[in-house]
Amino acid sequence: MPRRTTGLFARTPTPYRQTMPRALRVVVTVVIAWFASGCATQDIPQAHRGRLFSRTGLLALYTGSNGLTGPVLDPGTHFLGVYNELRVIDCSTTTVRESLDTLTRDGVHFGFDLVTRFSADCSNEGVVQLLASLRPDNGDTVTAKRIYETFVQPAIGEAAREYVSPLRANELNEKQAEVADGVKRRFGEIMTTREKRLVKIYELNISHLQFPQALDTANLERAAQALLRDKAIAERERVAAEVETMAMRRKLSEQEAEVAVVKIEKVGSALAKNPAYTQFELVQRLPEIYREAGARGNLVLAAPNPLTLPNLGSGATPLPTPDSKPAPSRAPAR
Repeated sequence: MPRRTTGLFARTPTPYRQTMPRALRVVVTVVIAWFASGCATQDIPQAHRGRLFSRTGLLALYTGSNGLTGPVLDPGTHFLGVYNELRVIDCSTTTVRESLDTLTRDGVHFGFDLVTRFSADCSNEGVVQLLASLRPDNGDTVTAKRIYETFVQPAIGEAAREYVSPLRANELNEKQAEVADGVKRRFGEIMTTREKRLVKIYELNISHLQFPQALDTANLERAAQALLRDKAIAERERVAAEVETMAMRRKLSEQEAEVAVVKIEKVGSALAKNPAYTQFELVQRLPEIYREAGARGNLVLAAPNPLTLPNLGSGATPLPTPDSKPAPSRAPAR
């Protein structure tokens, strides 16, 4: 046991609080206050919104809490107290790509790729509804993945089944564009009525329609047959056009021949009425004929002009030349 000193040099016991240096007490107080104040604040990142989640503890004497309380909070640092926390909604715009598979009426698996661009409805009412219906999946945050899996993905599957399941594979193959438009339209109706004030859909694209291999092979064969049929139709139309063109040409030739016959007949009748014109026209053309024949080294013997013959036989009257004038008639003597 320790000795107790009595007398002049005896020490009286002092409490620990009095023996503790004042500076150390100040430092410990500051550290405790710093930790308490640090735990009493929490940040809301950009493109997020949240609400206060009330909790209780020893310092609050376990008086109970009210859960989600207070107004919707914007991004920033917020003072919460010692026990309270934040529940946050991811409000960023997200793009999700996935493949969806469904069955046709005759049991053929039909798939297509989806590209969805969406975000949570981060209005005050939307944040309240989302936090009331969804559980955080990443710490205190409800991520866009949770929102997509809860609201968007089931709506797309429902819309696809409504338009694909009543059709057979061949009908679906013929109505691909109609089915894609119908799925997007039905999905928009579901999101604007049933999921109102929860999710905002900016875009939904359906592409890369996927059929079984046998159906793809049949589609290729059908496309090849259609191409051959189109080529045959085009060839038949070309032949028909050529036949029609030849018939028109033949008809035109016949019309031209008829015109030529009429022309010949008129010329012949005119020459029959004026036989002297034939020789006259020949005489006019003789110099040109001689010139062309001489240039080619040929000799042309033209028939004598009957108009210039000295004797046309007994009892014949010479034909007048173009330059000759008829003899004046004499009056009978009295």
